[in-house]
Amino acid sequence: MLKTTVLLERRRIFDKAVREKTYGRMRMALYQLAPSLVVQSTVLNGRLMGCYDAQLEAITIDRSMTLDDKKCVLIHELGHWVFDDDSQPPYGAKRERATRKLTASTLIRAEDYRQAELMYEGDMFLMANDLGVNPDIILDYQKYVIPTLIGTKRRELSCVDAY
Repeated sequence: MLKTTVLLERRRIFDKAVREKTYGRMRMALYQLAPSLVVQSTVLNGRLMGCYDAQLEAITIDRSMTLDDKKCVLIHELGHWVFDDDSQPPYGAKRERATRKLTASTLIRAEDYRQAELMYEGDMFLMANDLGVNPDIILDYQKYVIPTLIGTKRRELSCVDAY
């Protein structure tokens, strides 16, 4: 019961923080909303853009990235925090998918995606630039969010057909 309460509170904090829309404002909001959560930046090695350490309750973001990339990574790592994700087996892959879906659905509105897809004829890099996200977020949106939107529309249509 306690864990459920904590997870619900974390989701509430997530929803409030991401309303800020920019990396800097989100980070400032988190200082007020989640004082126990450490959000820090440093230069990370290799392709690592960010990470969440569940034991330390700390998010680390690569400081050499653009602000749009930092925003995407912060939201992604916040997703791991929301799910209390230590990314250890047997839940690692399942929680990573849930985090990617949450990140993509938070950063991209369906109408904005449709408009960008039409405008840029599906060019992922142009769409990402227009939407202010990393191209990986476009891929995650296509893989994890669009199928659920299609399923929702089908269910809505099947309800209409029943009458």
